[in-house]
Amino acid sequence: AVGDNGRGFDPEAVGQNAVGLASMRERAALIGGELRIESAPQDGTRGSLLVPLAMAAAPVRVIAP
Repeated sequence: AVGDNGRGFDPEAVGQNAVGLASMRERAALIGGELRIESAPQDGTRGSLLVPLAMAAAPVRVIAP
């Protein structure tokens, strides 16, 4: 998990043109995981990536953009 105490945002109000969170959720789903975002305006943001133990033990290949 990673978090901050910054400005935060309403995750439900993110526009359809915002691809960052959607892309992160897609990538998590590809490895059988789940991305959780907890945030509120003026209350910071916390992001967690939950990955099945079997996938967590598998080698990870990072592809740079």
